[in-house]
Amino acid sequence: MSEITMLDYINETPETVKRIIENSYEFTKVLTENYINNDYEGILLIACGSSYNGCLLARYFIREVLNCECKLVTPFTFYHHEYKLHNKMMKINVSQSGCSTNILDCLNKLKNYNQQTICLTGRDDCDAKKYSDILVNWQVGEEKIGFVTKGVISLAAFLMSFALETALKKEIIKKEKYDYYKGQMNLAMEIHPEIVSNSIKLFEENISDFTNSPCVYLLSSGPNLGTATEAGLKISETSCISALTFEVEEYLHGPIYPLTPDTLCLFIDNNDSFSSKRIIDIAIANNIVSEKTYVISNSNRIDNRKAIRTSKQTDPLVSPLYKLAGLQVIAYLMTENTNKYIPHPNIKAFKNANAVASKSRSDLYLDLQQNNS
Repeated sequence: MSEITMLDYINETPETVKRIIENSYEFTKVLTENYINNDYEGILLIACGSSYNGCLLARYFIREVLNCECKLVTPFTFYHHEYKLHNKMMKINVSQSGCSTNILDCLNKLKNYNQQTICLTGRDDCDAKKYSDILVNWQVGEEKIGFVTKGVISLAAFLMSFALETALKKEIIKKEKYDYYKGQMNLAMEIHPEIVSNSIKLFEENISDFTNSPCVYLLSSGPNLGTATEAGLKISETSCISALTFEVEEYLHGPIYPLTPDTLCLFIDNNDSFSSKRIIDIAIANNIVSEKTYVISNSNRIDNRKAIRTSKQTDPLVSPLYKLAGLQVIAYLMTENTNKYIPHPNIKAFKNANAVASKSRSDLYLDLQQNNS
């Protein structure tokens, strides 16, 4: 049996997400009832790394559907700086492994303050269970590679489903709107294999641009800022190339200046009626500095050679569920064609020293860096 790869988990995503959508009432029931019974007025998601980015993918959807504020904060910041003034918000600690030490710290702190502790995780067998009044599994299933892909998109889909079920029960939305968004989420999973295929094709046709760039910029806004942020993390941790993420307009206010003709720039279009024009304008102008500029977009203003397109599109709020997949594939192909996950030896020494552990268990994932060394 061949070793499982990132691409395998990317390809498993549609089936996993469709199962979450189909069983959304049952899977999210505990959180929905808790939100309603406690009369919460908003949601605070406490998460780091890819879990943070998965929350960011869903944030604008939650705000729109549940008509409430949805804030994100990293565990370290919550623990040390922002643990107050959230009394009316449902605090959900998120960790796919359920073994992130910073999440365990936050759960413990909330418990010490006599506050309810909720953890959303990707596995039942986890250390967060010891500190959680409510432990909810978002039903991602197994993901043995630590550079998670399936987990991020399935987390976003779960949070979107939670928002839909809660909004319907609170009569914030009608059944028609509920069915519309569920249909859009299923459509996103129909598009998923196509964007994976088209991204592979674009990479192969422009392999030199993707494998000979010292730095990568990822740019978007709104719903797909989470797409850019997670793609930047994935490229950095796999190919070990610096990947910087910016909101597209902020990019013009300073971050653009280090750009050179060798810089790889990836723009993600929201395909909406308000931000898209500006994103496309900036992407086109960006070619003046670097022709290594590519866009996930169906805009006819973008040259086909520089675009990752899809035959269908979803509502912009749902689009991160498939657009991220295109960049997950790019990250996978970049590392497979360059460093094969191997960082600088000093990074390996840093990890092996375990001086600042970030997980409470050491056997959660396959060590691709070791396997490929």
